[in-house]
Amino acid sequence: MRGERCVAVDTISLVARILNRSKAHLQSMLLQSNSTILEDFYVHLVDAVPDLTEHIHRTTVRLLLHINGYVDRVANCKWELKELGMEHNGYVDLLLGEFKHYKTRLTHGGIRKEIQDLLLDYGLEIVAETLVEGLSRVKRCSDEGRALMSLDLQVLINGLQHFVSLNVKPKLQMVETFIKAYYLPETEYVHWARAHPEYSKSQIIGLINLVATMKGWKRKTRLDILEKIE
Repeated sequence: MRGERCVAVDTISLVARILNRSKAHLQSMLLQSNSTILEDFYVHLVDAVPDLTEHIHRTTVRLLLHINGYVDRVANCKWELKELGMEHNGYVDLLLGEFKHYKTRLTHGGIRKEIQDLLLDYGLEIVAETLVEGLSRVKRCSDEGRALMSLDLQVLINGLQHFVSLNVKPKLQMVETFIKAYYLPETEYVHWARAHPEYSKSQIIGLINLVATMKGWKRKTRLDILEKIE
């Protein structure tokens, strides 16, 4: 099914390229009164093909990369530590195993190498989104816990680098940025939230509630910041 889906995307893209090359010829064949109809056809259908193909590819990734349960795995780890050990959390190894299986499915799925690379790229983005969502749901976390988050991320980046040719770190930058936001002064959070539209409102609210709890903010301070963000 995954191979057929990718072939279908290639076919749609090919038809769109042919139609774009033929646009001037089609315009010359049609009466002036039909030019608006032709323009609407290109704007609403042909020009929408790139967005459609990206949507299909990302849907394919979500079907093949089995990491739906990892939001809860990350959120439920013990982050309120008193000491930082040398070991990363177990979800990291499991996640690397899932990504390895994902790459194997792509390799043996009859998919062109170019599309495999694209799907691996999208896979990394989904891993990053999953981690951020999990971290945003953490209820209690110490400074040592945040350091463990950074350790987990570094181990994950090093492991993922074995599966892809592109540089993994930039793809997971949004995770590192989210972890580091824990250390911001309370006066910086409104500006930080506005400067980072890549995070959902619920993720930012989760971060601020966690920081407020662990750093003992006054209730009014927390509510004022949340009100300015919302």
